[in-house]
Amino acid sequence: MELLFYFLLLIIFMFVGLPVAFSIGVTASIWVISSGYPLIIIPNKFFAGMNSFVLMAIPFFMVAGEAMNRSEVTKRLIDFANFLVGRFRGGLAYVNIVASLIFAGITGAAVSDVAALGTIFIPSMEEAGYTRGYAAAITAASSIVGPIIPPSIIIVVYGAITSTSIAALFAAAIIPGLLIGLIQGIVVFFQGKKRNFPKQEIEFTSKKLFITFKDAILALIMPLIILGGILFGITTPTEAAAIASLYAFVIGVFVYRKLNFRDFYLIFKNATYQYTSLLMIMGSASILGWVLSRSQAHIALINLLFSISRNPNIVILLVLVFLLFVGTWLETTATVVLLGPTLTAAMQLIGFDPIHFGTLMILAVNIGLITPPLGVCLFAASSTGVIKVEKIISEIWPYIGASVVVLLIIAYFPGIVHFLPRLLGLI
Repeated sequence: MELLFYFLLLIIFMFVGLPVAFSIGVTASIWVISSGYPLIIIPNKFFAGMNSFVLMAIPFFMVAGEAMNRSEVTKRLIDFANFLVGRFRGGLAYVNIVASLIFAGITGAAVSDVAALGTIFIPSMEEAGYTRGYAAAITAASSIVGPIIPPSIIIVVYGAITSTSIAALFAAAIIPGLLIGLIQGIVVFFQGKKRNFPKQEIEFTSKKLFITFKDAILALIMPLIILGGILFGITTPTEAAAIASLYAFVIGVFVYRKLNFRDFYLIFKNATYQYTSLLMIMGSASILGWVLSRSQAHIALINLLFSISRNPNIVILLVLVFLLFVGTWLETTATVVLLGPTLTAAMQLIGFDPIHFGTLMILAVNIGLITPPLGVCLFAASSTGVIKVEKIISEIWPYIGASVVVLLIIAYFPGIVHFLPRLLGLI
């Protein structure tokens, strides 16, 4: 009952407009004080939550993504994706998905994907004959692979707060991310036939393939630098992120010649603001995590779930439904920081290892980004495409359903998640 009271208090703080970090911190502090613990615990745990070497990778990833965005690599990636799949019926929808898969290896964030790709795809798809609502819907739907396919900021956060190998999590997330893109492509295929989507006349020649690949190759190398370094044990996540940042600046300044001193200022300003906000959440969540650990919240959670069913297959289904719901109204980082440690500990009690459950959690909260009524990416696409969110919602349901199918496959066939980490000797 006490856990429920503080959970409701946290929800109330959030809904009255208190920032997430303060909502978590205030709730946790009230809990500490009311339980009679020494007040020194609050600043100690707040600092401990931010004092993690692994978290140093995050600002470098943010800077690298910002630098690549401002270097205008988006059009080069779209041209390459368009040449690969644009000539099929529904070609621009396929291009949208493929571009998101490629873009995911650069930014690692869904909203950034919507903002960068939506400004180009939504108008061009409407001009080609798609409805504006559908163009915005496929842009939002494909964006969720951004925080799934490495490098992913949210994976770094999960690894840091649960003491799980980030390299193993990166490897585990690759196949699920690709499956999301694949199944969304299957939806486009059937919708394209049913709705007679337009197709582009693109002549496929080796010369054009070489030209488009040459223009995009420098952008495509960045994910290889990050993933190759981490997965093969050459660099730590922080070192790989720092190298990627330097690489982004070098090609932005000396190759593409798009970055100037004002861009440098804006890149570091935006990254600093985002990282500071994240650290505040991490610090506040550390206080709450300590209290939850002392109160054995994971045991209470398992007892609650087992009061409904003792079948692990049913339990994981209930947890995933809960995460999908939370993902519709709470930002992904806050969800993972707030619920990750407790849920991971609870799931370990019934046989789910942190790599498997972490991948499931990342998938579920990201699907929540496009799930009505409050999915963040729905509103990002609405703003970018200048269209009512209701029109996007009416078009996005098949893609939500397809993504949930992948989530369930991953949940009940853990070998898919474990394949690459085991192949690379990470688990």
